[in-house]
Amino acid sequence: MEDGRAREVTSSINKMAQDEGARVAVRHVCQACAQRMRAVGVVQYVVSDLGQGEPVYATDLAAEQIAELQVTLGEGPAVDTLSEERPMVAIDLTTGSRWPMFSQAAVEAGVRAVFAFPLQMGSIAVGVLEVYRSEPGDLTTVEYRDALLYADAAMALLLEHVNDEPSTQEHDLFAGGFGSRWDIVHQATGVVSVQLRSGLSEAFLRLRGHAFLTGRGLADVAEDVIEGRLRFEPDDV
Repeated sequence: MEDGRAREVTSSINKMAQDEGARVAVRHVCQACAQRMRAVGVVQYVVSDLGQGEPVYATDLAAEQIAELQVTLGEGPAVDTLSEERPMVAIDLTTGSRWPMFSQAAVEAGVRAVFAFPLQMGSIAVGVLEVYRSEPGDLTTVEYRDALLYADAAMALLLEHVNDEPSTQEHDLFAGGFGSRWDIVHQATGVVSVQLRSGLSEAFLRLRGHAFLTGRGLADVAEDVIEGRLRFEPDDV
């Protein structure tokens, strides 16, 4: 039975790629998962060099905005899935959530339930596949198993491309994803690191903190840094 489910999941991913006439990429895993799981959005994250979960693909603009907000806040299902290396389930974000700020924003965006699954390399989570639904309620046993299979497929795809040149990997594996929007966050983190005379991790936290305090998108704040409209000083609070 499990082998049959795995074949169906693989077939759904391959069909997405075939319909495009393209090689299988992250977007095909997310799109197939969204269709099969009756999701309003699916996001894939990978762990960056800073040890933070970084979104690399979202199936639509709303999912992209929720994912970016989760990184900005530093709270949410994907964040905890990476830190605890286990799935996170929120069947109704309007009741008793462990992520109050994230939950409020997600509900306002039309999301009521979230399911996050780690991409496991052995015992280490190196990414997350996160599923958004517009209605509250848990996954069925079959849906839960399918979600794990999509997470496995996403992990296998990362491993398949692990030795690719960065430019090739970006073009093929993550095509259609956050792309240059997230590249600017990397660039701004480097600029802030120089301004603060600090490490990249501290610079990223300061960038993220500014985005949170001002209620702006992380990429938008990063663009201000790159364009010289925003500068961080070592004694900024």
